[in-house]
Amino acid sequence: MFQTLRFRSTLWHTLIFSGMALVIFAIAYQTAASQLLASLSADLEDTAVEFSDLYRSGGVSSLREEVASESLSHDSGQFFARYINKEGDVAVISRPETWLAPLPDPDMNGGARQWFDVVVNAGGDSARILTVRIEGGGWIQVGMSLQGYHTQLAQIIRLFGWSLILVVIVGVLTGWWQVRHVLAGVDQVRRTAKEIGEGDLDRRLVLDGHGRELVELAGVFNTMLDRIQGLLGEMRDVSDHIAHDLRTPVARIRGLAESSLMKQGQEAAATEESLAAIVEESDRLSAMINTMLEIAQTDSGVMQMETAWVDIAGLLREAHELFLPVSEDAGITMVLKTEDAPMVLTGDAARLQRLIANLLDNAIKFTPAGGRIRCAVQRVKDTITLTVSDTGIGVSAEALPHIFERFYRADNSRSTPGNGLGLSYAQSIARAHGGDIHIDSHPGQGTTITVSFSV
Repeated sequence: MFQTLRFRSTLWHTLIFSGMALVIFAIAYQTAASQLLASLSADLEDTAVEFSDLYRSGGVSSLREEVASESLSHDSGQFFARYINKEGDVAVISRPETWLAPLPDPDMNGGARQWFDVVVNAGGDSARILTVRIEGGGWIQVGMSLQGYHTQLAQIIRLFGWSLILVVIVGVLTGWWQVRHVLAGVDQVRRTAKEIGEGDLDRRLVLDGHGRELVELAGVFNTMLDRIQGLLGEMRDVSDHIAHDLRTPVARIRGLAESSLMKQGQEAAATEESLAAIVEESDRLSAMINTMLEIAQTDSGVMQMETAWVDIAGLLREAHELFLPVSEDAGITMVLKTEDAPMVLTGDAARLQRLIANLLDNAIKFTPAGGRIRCAVQRVKDTITLTVSDTGIGVSAEALPHIFERFYRADNSRSTPGNGLGLSYAQSIARAHGGDIHIDSHPGQGTTITVSFSV
């Protein structure tokens, strides 16, 4: 229990709650103590002024009667009064019986008002005494025991002690409730993650009413789950496609190898032809595997790209020069439209080159003789757009939504060489560079592929 977040959070909540209560009490205690002492001092000053006025008007006899009356009005052992004439003799005195310790005499050379805080007996009781000079050179002293002052402070401390116990109990209960309410969402995340770990990949978090932070956490968590589920689905698809599409080249390689073994001792040319076919199929198989791995790494975000400033217009011009002889041999007109000024973006030059090569290769592959291919790149504000359009066979409306899926090949393209990974690779590279790819095609009219990059 002591290692749980609930316990630690509740403990910190209670400590902070109690600490704040202690600080508030300390301030309130000091304020109350100051006010009580100030009130006591004010009463002593009023009494001293009253005695001084009475002495001036009625003399020692009137002062003696008033001192006796004032002593009776206070609790026993609380009030002290004394008149000392100018010769230093005590003319009037009222002293509590418990005040056995010597009391301070006036400082004859001191100020007109003198304050003394003294211990009045062996029990440690204390008192505050005010000494006031009067006309004629005498002194009037009035004092009050601080026992009532200390009693009131003790009552305040006892009251706070019980209040602090109540504060701690309330702090524990409210802290536990708040932490439990907050961590309810975390518990739901834990339970959902456990269910997902047991194979229920369709489970999702719903944390409405748990606060904006937990709702946002649930959104991120669900997005991650969608991503994981999508990657797992892609892995299953790749496994299925590998099992299906690699079977043919592997079988062919095996058949060619068997044929070469049977032709041993016969014509060297036939054996050489079989071995060349084996090498060709092996290269095709290796290229297919490398492309699948690169697509998987790109889509999962683990691919390490060698990014630098790349002139996409320059890459398109180089690709056009490379594929122009191929298009001419196929009887296809290839037109390039681009500006002379560089169009620079941050990216991996080698992979962008392969993206462009895949688009041009597809355009040539699916455009009959006499057709036309147009490739262009342009920049509009913060977007660079690469376009490859052809007048080829096009893609049907049924096949268009699946055109970027791995290993997908439309019915009208199955007679041409390829493995159905070109457009899937192009889409992965475009997205890895923060761009997007779009296809617009109509059967018998041609296809236009547009790749957009934000710069």
